Amino acid sequence: MSSLKLKFAMFLFLTASFCHAQNDSITMGNHDILDVIHKIFDKNDSIKKDRQKKVAFSLLPVPVDVNSSTGLVVSFLTTFYLGEDHEKTKMSQITFSPYFSFTKQYVFPVQSYIYTSENKWNFIGDYRYMIYPQYTYGLGEHNSKEKMSTLDYQQWRFYQFITRKVIGNYRLGVGFLLDNYQNIAEESYIDEETDYYKYMNGDYANESSFGFAVQGLYDSRENIINTEQGLYIEADLRINTSGVEGDKWQSLYVDARKYHSFSKTKHRVWASRAFYWSTFGGKPHYLDLPSIGWDRDGKTGRGFTKNRYRSNALIYFETEYRTDITRNGFFGAVFFTNISSVSKLDTYQFKKWNPAVGTGIRIKWNKRNGSNFALDYGISKNDWSLRLGLSENF
Repeated sequence: MSSLKLKFAMFLFLTASFCHAQNDSITMGNHDILDVIHKIFDKNDSIKKDRQKKVAFSLLPVPVDVNSSTGLVVSFLTTFYLGEDHEKTKMSQITFSPYFSFTKQYVFPVQSYIYTSENKWNFIGDYRYMIYPQYTYGLGEHNSKEKMSTLDYQQWRFYQFITRKVIGNYRLGVGFLLDNYQNIAEESYIDEETDYYKYMNGDYANESSFGFAVQGLYDSRENIINTEQGLYIEADLRINTSGVEGDKWQSLYVDARKYHSFSKTKHRVWASRAFYWSTFGGKPHYLDLPSIGWDRDGKTGRGFTKNRYRSNALIYFETEYRTDITRNGFFGAVFFTNISSVSKLDTYQFKKWNPAVGTGIRIKWNKRNGSNFALDYGISKNDWSLRLGLSENF
């Protein structure tokens, strides 16, 4: 690993952080980074007072070298409860993780997952602005080991889902989804036409993709930052108004996650995820096609470069084991494996499967809401990834 990566762990302890914890019933371990800070600055009792506030937020600015794209990510995580009774209202979350790289990538994403009092309404939001030159590797089974081109573009996104409680943990609702792509340009590294050029018929014009969605949701998780028990199933049917050459198209997005805890006193969790995303009924823009690492949370494909595989359909399975290393829960680890496939273009045939394995470290950032400093390293054939954040991968 590069010297920058070796400095990564050292930088954690030099990183400034500020956290406030709400007074709730969820306690994940009994020692976190605030305890370390308080022990160092024992004479300052302001931390103790702040820990009784109802809103929890954390800051994590760190340098990162991800797939040879050196840069800086600053992660803000906020959790809170909108209901007076925390036993009847689930935790809400807002994250803001701007990323800047020396390869001229600039990403400003805001994501939200909010429950109103007694879980009557749920709001899932994904809003972002991106200047994002990215490597392409081909479509479907034509994906190559070598880079095909650099695709440069700017993107505005506004996704908003609104669901209402039906009964228990079952919910139904609608979504509004807008993607706007501007200033699209491509630098090719091959002699023939790139897959983007062939798929888009040489069109590099600006494009807006707007659609409506119907969402079915089941969510029995109590803690969405670091889930120990529960089941999450989301199914979205999207009806889009425009595509290549004006074609309308639809997509199906299904995300299922299961969590099981092996201990009532320690953090011993087995988590599994199944994910399916496909388009049909028309021809979406190239950038609207399902791609590894481009699910709504951007969490699929540990062990792969983002955008490594892309086609009209994607299927993904992942499982991991999460465990404490120290008795006080301050240090932990995860071990994960995943396997994925994209279909042969314009079909729904999954013939080529791409496995990956990896591990990660966890340092308890806020024991009240379960947030961790999470650093994961994944490896696959001819590829790898390094990811970090303040919540679990799924």
